[in-house]
Amino acid sequence: MDSYRTLEEWGPGSFGDFCLVEDLKENTKYVIKKVECMDEREANLAAKEAAALLRLQHPNICAYKEFFITWDNKISSLFFCLVTDFYPYGDVAALVSRNRQRVQNTEEKLIQILLGQTIDALVYIHKHNLTHRNLKSSNIFLKDETSFLIGDLLLETLAADEMRMKKRLDDGWWLWTAPEALRLTYSEKSDVWSLGCILLELMTCSVYTGEMVVSILNEIRVNPRCLEKVVPALQSMADYSSDLCQLLPLMLQMEPEKRCTVNELVEVACVKQCLALAASPLSALKHPLLPGTIHQLAEAPIDQILEFMQRHSDSEDAQIAAIRQLSAYARHPDGWQHIEEILPLVLQAMQLHCSSSDVLLDGCKFLQDLVTNALEHGSDSESFTSRDLVLTLVAAARSFADNRSLLPLICQVLILLSTNEAATEILGQTGFLEDVVKVMGGSLQSREMCVCCCRLLWSIGAAGGSSQSVWLELAVPRMVTLLSGYMEDAAVVEVALGALWITCLKGCVAEKETERVSQVLLETLQTHPTRPALVKNGLLALASIIRTSELALYRILLPGTGKSVISLVKEIYQLHSDDPEIVENICLLFYDMAQYGDIRAELLSQHVESLLREINVKYESTEEIVSLAQSTLSSLEI
Repeated sequence: MDSYRTLEEWGPGSFGDFCLVEDLKENTKYVIKKVECMDEREANLAAKEAAALLRLQHPNICAYKEFFITWDNKISSLFFCLVTDFYPYGDVAALVSRNRQRVQNTEEKLIQILLGQTIDALVYIHKHNLTHRNLKSSNIFLKDETSFLIGDLLLETLAADEMRMKKRLDDGWWLWTAPEALRLTYSEKSDVWSLGCILLELMTCSVYTGEMVVSILNEIRVNPRCLEKVVPALQSMADYSSDLCQLLPLMLQMEPEKRCTVNELVEVACVKQCLALAASPLSALKHPLLPGTIHQLAEAPIDQILEFMQRHSDSEDAQIAAIRQLSAYARHPDGWQHIEEILPLVLQAMQLHCSSSDVLLDGCKFLQDLVTNALEHGSDSESFTSRDLVLTLVAAARSFADNRSLLPLICQVLILLSTNEAATEILGQTGFLEDVVKVMGGSLQSREMCVCCCRLLWSIGAAGGSSQSVWLELAVPRMVTLLSGYMEDAAVVEVALGALWITCLKGCVAEKETERVSQVLLETLQTHPTRPALVKNGLLALASIIRTSELALYRILLPGTGKSVISLVKEIYQLHSDDPEIVENICLLFYDMAQYGDIRAELLSQHVESLLREINVKYESTEEIVSLAQSTLSSLEI
C-alpha cells in the first residue's frame, strides 16, 4: 500500500473492502479490493490464482494492474489486495436504478450492445479456464455511454470459504447467483445464470418495481416456469423484441445441464446480432464494403483516413487498407508528430479485430515504424507508455503464440517500447515474462525468436520485482541450451548473455543449474574474447553467479577443458585494456573471487596482484576502478 494514497474508503462489499487510491508515481486513480485472509497459506493460494487475472487482456474486461499481500497492524490481519483500473462513469446497477426510478425502458439497442460485449468477454474468460463467479450488475462498469467492462472476478480460493459465503448471502449476493453456486459448485454455466439475472434487471425497469424483480429472481430458483408470465409482459408492456425476451429461458434454467453455455449462446441468431452491434469477431458477420470504397483513401490526408477508420470500424478490409495508408506517415520524418491522433484508432482496430491475424500484422508493422521513428527523434510521448498499447500487444501475442510471422513482430515492438521504464513496468505487470519463457522453450530452432525472447527477458527481468523470479529461474536452462546451440553465433550469444546476467544478478540460478551456467559462461568468453559487449555481459554474469555460489567459482577455476577463468580474464585484459567498462568488470570479478579466503592463494599464484597494480596506475583517475582494485588488493593482503 506504500505506493498508493487512499482517496476514499468505500467500505465493505459483498466480498472484501474497497477503496479509491492514487498511484503516487503515476498520479493515476485505481481501485483496491482488500480481502482478509485466514492465514498466509490462503493468501499465497490467492496470489497464485491472481497471476492468471493479470494475463487477461480484453477490451471488455476491467484491467488488473497488480496484486500484493499486506499486513494490517491496526487489526493484526493479513490482507490479499487486487488493484484494478477505475472507471468514474458508474456501473449497470446505477443505470438500472435510474431507469427504474423514472419508470423508463432501458433502450433495447443498449441492452444488445451490453450483451454482445459481456458475452464476448465471458467467452474469452472461459477460454482461459476461468470462471467469473461474481457477475452482477454492480460489477459491470461503464467506460462510456456504450462501452461496458466486467470486473471483480472472484478467485476460487476465496469463493470456497463457507464463512465468506454466509456473509455474501446476508449482503444479497444470492440474487445473481446460480442455484448450484449457492452450494459452492461453480461452472461456466453459473456465469450464464448471472448474466440472465442482469438481463432480466435491465428489461424490467418500466414494468416491475425493484421488490417485484427480487421476488421473480427468488421464484425462478424453485419454479423456472414463472418466466412464462414474465416474457409476455416484457414483450407487450415494455415492447422488447421476442428474440431478446426468449434469451431469458435459455439462460435462467435451474438445472445446469439444461442451461446454455456462452458458446452455445453465441450460435443463437439474436446473440449474433448483439455481437455484431458490439463489433465482436464472434458475430462471424463480414461487413463487405461497397465497390470503390477503399479507393477513397488514395492520397487522402490523415484526418480523412482517421474519419474513414471510424466510419468503417467493423470492416477488417477497411481497417487494413487504412492502416497501410497510415504506414506512409509513420515512416515519414515528421510522422511521429501525429502519434496522439493516429495511435488510438490503430489500437481500436487491433482490439475490435483481435481474431484477425491480418489486422494485427499490419497494425504491428505500423507500430514498429511509428515507434522507431519517434525514438529516433527523441520523442517521449506518453502514448508509448499507455497501458492500452502494451495490453493490446500482449493480448495479440497470447492469441497468436504459434504464429511465426506475427509473434516476432509483436515482440520487436515490445522491445522498442521497453526502452521506456514506465512501459516496461506495465509489461512486467501483465505477467508476460511467463509467456516469453514458454515461447523460448518452443522456439530454440528460430534464431529470430531466440533473440527477441532474450531481449524481452533482459528488459522485463531487469525491471521486475520478486514476482518475476520464478519465471527467470525457469528461463535459465533454456538460455543455457540456447547458448550451447548458438555458441558460434556471436550476435545471439551477446544478447543471450545479457539476459543470463540478469538472472544471475537476481539470484535466479537454481543450485542444480550452477555448474552448467558457469561452464557455458566460461565457454562463451573463450569463444568470443574480442567482442566488447559480449565480454562485458559475460564478466558481469560470472561475477554475479560466483557472488552467491562457491561451487560456481570452483567450476570456472578448474574447468574440464580450456583455460581457467583467471588465465582467460588476463588475456581479455590484454585485448581490452583501453576499455574502462571491461576493466571495471574484470576488477569486479576479481574482487568477488577474493572474498573466498581459500581462493586467494590461487589468485596470488597467477600474479593477479600485478595485474591489479597495473590497472591502478593506468586508471588512477577513474574512482570506481581504483576502488575495486584497491579493495581486492587489500583482500589479498598486498
